[in-house]
Formats: sequence, C-alpha cells, structure tokens
Amino acid sequence: MSVSSRDSFLRRISTIEKASADAFLIDRVLTDAAHNDRARLLRNGLMVVAFTSLEDFIRARTGDLLDTISRTVVHFADLPEILRTAATMGAMKAARARADVEKNSGQDPAVLLQEAAAHVASTAGGALQISRFSLGYSGSNVNSGEISQIVTSFHAKDAWNEISSIASRCGAGSMPLKAAYDQAMQLRHAAAHRPDANTQPRDLQSFCLQATAIALGFDIIASRAARLLKDGNKEILAGKVKISDGLKIRFLDEGPKGFSERREGTARASKISKDSGEAYKAAVQNAVKLFEPVVLRNSKGLPTSWVCTDAM
Repeated sequence: MSVSSRDSFLRRISTIEKASADAFLIDRVLTDAAHNDRARLLRNGLMVVAFTSLEDFIRARTGDLLDTISRTVVHFADLPEILRTAATMGAMKAARARADVEKNSGQDPAVLLQEAAAHVASTAGGALQISRFSLGYSGSNVNSGEISQIVTSFHAKDAWNEISSIASRCGAGSMPLKAAYDQAMQLRHAAAHRPDANTQPRDLQSFCLQATAIALGFDIIASRAARLLKDGNKEILAGKVKISDGLKIRFLDEGPKGFSERREGTARASKISKDSGEAYKAAVQNAVKLFEPVVLRNSKGLPTSWVCTDAM
C-alpha cells in the first residue's frame, strides 16, 4: 500500500469524525422534523462511507502485501498452502465475480480477467505476481471472517486477538475489535438498506476510533508476516506464528515540549523534537534498521497515524 492510501484512509476517517459533531448532523427538537430527517440521512450516509473506507484500506493494504510476498525468493510451492489456494482458486473465483460486476455496470471486463489469469499463471513458474483478487474480494463487503483469513493466509495465528492486542499496546483501548467490526457492519447494512435506520453521532465517533484501531492492528500484524514470508523465514513457512511476541513498537508522542520518540517498554524518550516533520523522519529512519512500526500518538495518547517499516 502506498503512503497516500494510508493517508487517504486516515483523512477520510478524521473528516467523518469531525463531521459527526457538526450542527447539521445533530437532532433538534422533535417538532423540527425536516432538520431531523435530513440529519438522519446524512448520518446514515456517513456510516456507509466510514465502513467502506475501512474495507478499502484492508483491500488496498492486502494487495500491496501480496506484491511484497510476490518478490520472495521462496518457490511458490513452499509458501503456505492457504495462501497458494487463495492465489489460484480464490483469485479466479473473485476475479470472475468482479468481472460480472463490471459487465453489469456497462464496462468491459476482459482486461480484468486477462490480468487475473496472467497472475494465476505466474504461480506455475517465472516471475511470481500474486493477484490482488486472491484475498479480500470473496464478497461485496469484507467481513470479519475474511480479515481473519487474510491474516491466516500469511501464517499469522490468532488474527483478531492479535489485532486487538497490538491496538491496545498502541493506546487504542482494550475492547475486542472483532465484535466492534461486526457491530459496525450491522450498522452499515442498516444505514444502507433500512429506511428506519437512525445512526447516532456517537455511533460514528465510536466507529472512527475503532476503525483506526482495526486498521493499525491489521497493518502491523499483516506487514510483519508478509515480510517474514518474503524473506523465507523458516519458522513462519513451517506453521502459523504469533507475530506480536517478537514485535517492538516505536512511538512518537505529542506533548507540551514537542514530539517524543521512544521504544515500547522504555520510560525515557530517546529524542524530543519541536518540529513534527523532523521528528517523524528521524523516528522512521531509526525504526527501519530494526523493522519496527512507528506509531504517532496525539496529546491524549491515541494513535493518529503509523508506518510499517516491514513493508512500507
């Protein structure tokens, strides 16, 4: 995933979170039915956009990590079986479904099918290119089971508990994120399909925080697993591993004196910089050497952005 894709996700989520407190989205007295109906429709629309933003991120990041794994020196036959199945049968099935969508919308699906077929064919020999349709495209939406499948396909075990654990270590709360994702999907479907749906501002605000936590945890876990597969790590090739055990996080915290850089588990900052850009650049340069993710946190200790140096 390009940096702009991650930034796009965070920008969209931040905009929705701020908009949820706008007066146009807040109900007035019951007699102001016109305003309240308009506010309800706007909130429902934002719920759909917020959830779609997270789905788009998951798919985009997964596609980039599949590109990372494609550059491996490991023979395709030695990659995890679940990933091999996804890169062949899964890719063909998903590409066919996406082609039908394009055809029904009046587009020519030939290019999509030809590209997918070429990528599947590459698994037989030559330069490997795992199709982006291998993972994340089994349906019109990305459900929690599919997110688990993506992580598992990279031979990382205990997907949702690992995602929740990493998010918690980064200051994003301790609630189980699978339950949060499932609930948000229900809200999304209701907002999109039920005429009586009434998404509340607090629903939007809560999901924006949860979406950031889910995206952060997923990215860190999946990126580490993808890099280990690319490098031909014997342990992860042999079976599923608990990624979080061997992972240290580097934090960049906003405070009254500037931006403090420190490694997880240490009390003292290794560096404090007044300029956010300078602090960010230095933290990433230090983290790259050790393949550490860099997590930026605001003055409240909440993660606002991150970089995965395992797979930039």
